[in-house]
Amino acid sequence: MFDRGWSGGDGIFTFNLTNGRDAFNQKEPSTTLFVFGDTFVGTSDAKTKKRLQPHLMPNNSLAYMDKEGRLDFKLNWQEDGAIGNFYNIDPAYDLTGTIAYNLVNYDRKEAHPGWLSGFHPETIEIIFDLHKPRPVSRITFENYFSDELAHLNKRGIKSCQLMGSNDCLTWTKIGEYVLEKSKRKGDQQTIDVKAHHRCLKLVIDARPGIGNHNDDEFQEGLFGLDGIAFYHDKERYRDVFPYANTTLLKNRAHSWIWLQDGVVIGDHLYFIPIIINSDKTQPEGLQFKVLGAALFKTPIKDEQVLTHESSQKMAPLLLDHKGSNYLFGCALMNNTKEAGAPDPDGYIYIYGYKTTMGLRELLLARVKPEDFECFDDWRYYDGQHWSPELLDAKPLLPHISCEMSVSPLGGGSFKGKYLAVFTYDTNTPYVAYALGDTPFGPFTDPQKIYHTPEQAVFKSTTYTYNAKAHPHLSASDNILVSYNTNTYNYEHNMSDHRVYRARFIWLKDTGA
Repeated sequence: MFDRGWSGGDGIFTFNLTNGRDAFNQKEPSTTLFVFGDTFVGTSDAKTKKRLQPHLMPNNSLAYMDKEGRLDFKLNWQEDGAIGNFYNIDPAYDLTGTIAYNLVNYDRKEAHPGWLSGFHPETIEIIFDLHKPRPVSRITFENYFSDELAHLNKRGIKSCQLMGSNDCLTWTKIGEYVLEKSKRKGDQQTIDVKAHHRCLKLVIDARPGIGNHNDDEFQEGLFGLDGIAFYHDKERYRDVFPYANTTLLKNRAHSWIWLQDGVVIGDHLYFIPIIINSDKTQPEGLQFKVLGAALFKTPIKDEQVLTHESSQKMAPLLLDHKGSNYLFGCALMNNTKEAGAPDPDGYIYIYGYKTTMGLRELLLARVKPEDFECFDDWRYYDGQHWSPELLDAKPLLPHISCEMSVSPLGGGSFKGKYLAVFTYDTNTPYVAYALGDTPFGPFTDPQKIYHTPEQAVFKSTTYTYNAKAHPHLSASDNILVSYNTNTYNYEHNMSDHRVYRARFIWLKDTGA
């Protein structure tokens, strides 16, 4: 006998598609969407438990559980019989080279070569989309600089104009500027402006020696810039995406995504996936690197997600600073009346983590639902206040995992508290929890509540990770918790199809 189709996945998240309510103690049954990350698909031998080749691994799959509790797994079948992902990174955001996005990718500046035009372009325009009209009081430029040869710095921009628009179609001139050639990497030049626009367009004179610093000694016809930043007073906008009409080098990066947590707002489901690429320098089972984050927006209709109608944008939610990595999106909590929160304050809370030497600490941001798509409206908790600067976010809870949950308890002996559920230190056998007085703490010390048995049941390369609660499927005193199971050894996964899938436990309130 053989099993066919879906044979395992991780990254499990659940969403109420009936009304978006994500609170405990739901009175009415709902249609639940299960979302999985990397998924095995193929034929397995039910007797030997072996996965038979070829076995596919799309990066995401879905399942629907109806109001009677029946589960229906969904794969994205293609017309030719192949199986694809429901969610992919847009090719416009999957580029490498001397692309315009390098100019505003502030958190990866050391890893990119800036922007370069093509040779001798007829016109040069770069449009910067701020995603909504915003005041801009100053702009800083980092002109092109190369350590390789001093002559290459003559690619730097010299004469340019700045235009503004609220529809990105009709433009108003803001000013004309002349930039100096950079003398060292990171040199900044600042211009003061008075602007209030959604889009800003940099128009560069396309004549060598006028629009750039080419001269008789070095006539190359390339125009370059290393960085540009838009400020209102002291606040730097980070949610900026540029489009250039000329680029020297632009190639596919061949990245993929892992879906982090999401939230239902109105009739749309939002995810904040991370963008992944391969890294063969890492050990087996961990050969990947995180390049960034994105925002996916999917319509919900008739209690189904219309994945083919999804839209997306880049999300400036990943950065490195002083040996630590900051990333947001590991857990979302909709603390609004519409989501059924027991004590709503009208905010969506977005949790993240700071990783230092492999250990993760909980971070937090929040935003009103109507501003969720605009990251420059997010505010980060610094321990006392809410700041527009991501790096001001202060750790709230140690030893968390990179998928988890935070949920308000509307009943039981801890009514009024906020329950965080996670795997202690991400890849360990320990499911843990902590309680907070508010969505932003203070939180109790982590309490280990369950030792997962899978490593003893299967081979020693098996590990468990990323525990989380599923509130709308639970009561406040009897909480459904999932955790993922995997193995560092690919052949182990192929030899036993039972390893790679979620497990579920019940977290019971014994004091209720």
